[in-house]
Amino acid sequence: DNLPPKFSDYLIGHVSGLVAEKTENNIWKGVNGNAGEFDGLSTLAAADATVIDVAAATVTAANVVAQLGAIVDAIPATLYGKEDLHIYISQNIARAYVRALGGFAATNSGVDAKSHMWYGDGALTFDGVKLFVANGLSDNRAMAAQKSNLFFGTGLLSDSNEVKVIDMADLDGSQNVRVVMRFTAGVQYGIGSEIVLYS
Repeated sequence: DNLPPKFSDYLIGHVSGLVAEKTENNIWKGVNGNAGEFDGLSTLAAADATVIDVAAATVTAANVVAQLGAIVDAIPATLYGKEDLHIYISQNIARAYVRALGGFAATNSGVDAKSHMWYGDGALTFDGVKLFVANGLSDNRAMAAQKSNLFFGTGLLSDSNEVKVIDMADLDGSQNVRVVMRFTAGVQYGIGSEIVLYS
């Protein structure tokens, strides 16, 4: 019920949301060879021999605890317990873990026979390590790293940054509107030996 003062403002907001979603995907699984993408964190880590690799499986509620345990077991002792250490997990791993928390294995009875014990959107942890749902990660993929070891960069003052709405009616008589968004971005990590890649 609060319309933007101009339709172009709404259009820019809508397209910006779609661009943000695509950027999130690029941050985690982008491939520089694809048009409009840059190498994502998991792409870079997979090509780095110093990164600690853990073989992935198809994660379900039945095996998610064992799979997360394998990731935690691979985290170097110097990192375990650090404040900004997270395991970045895909959506399907998060769903499987929440289901495993609620079901308490085959009995599905929980504490005091109250069945599922997961309420709302509380913070997830595993073995004392915070879990973060990274929507851009592919299914059955995860990465354990310190937040301070992961970097996203973009050129804020670059000439290549541009957002524009072009009304094509004045140019070709059509009833079309085009949106132009240009920017530069990239990701990198600092120390590969302090990252665990589950893939």
